[in-house]
Amino acid sequence: MARLLILILLIVFAIYLRNRFVGTPKPERKKLLLNWLLWALVAMVVAAALSGRLHWIGGLLAMAVPFVRQLGLWFMQRKLKQAEATEQPSEQADQGPMDVQQARKLLNLALGYQRQDIVDAHRRLMQKNHPDQGGSDYLAAMLNEAKELLLKDWDERN
Repeated sequence: MARLLILILLIVFAIYLRNRFVGTPKPERKKLLLNWLLWALVAMVVAAALSGRLHWIGGLLAMAVPFVRQLGLWFMQRKLKQAEATEQPSEQADQGPMDVQQARKLLNLALGYQRQDIVDAHRRLMQKNHPDQGGSDYLAAMLNEAKELLLKDWDERN
């Protein structure tokens, strides 16, 4: 009877995991799978420790792995934000105002571009470099500035 109950619980859990996986956006699925794999490993180590196949200190060390990983990610993210904050003002001060040629190069546009080319290039690059998608605030601001400058220049010429 106990085995049947465990089997039913495993089936329900598998259905829940499948639904959660299918409901997760594709770019986040790899992260989700790695997270599940890490927790499954911790569960196996804890089970081994509880059954006497692994010393309890090894079980505690294995349970600490996700927390140490998260702590490392937190430190790396903090370090990147500090580096980005110190780097951006110097880059802005060195370059001065953007001209049309720099804006065209930033958006990767050839000579003879049209208004829609500017909008399409900006959209394509912003999808890859938007701060909400892990991109840089500085680069997003530069892309926006380049788009505005080129659209203004295009409107003046036409």
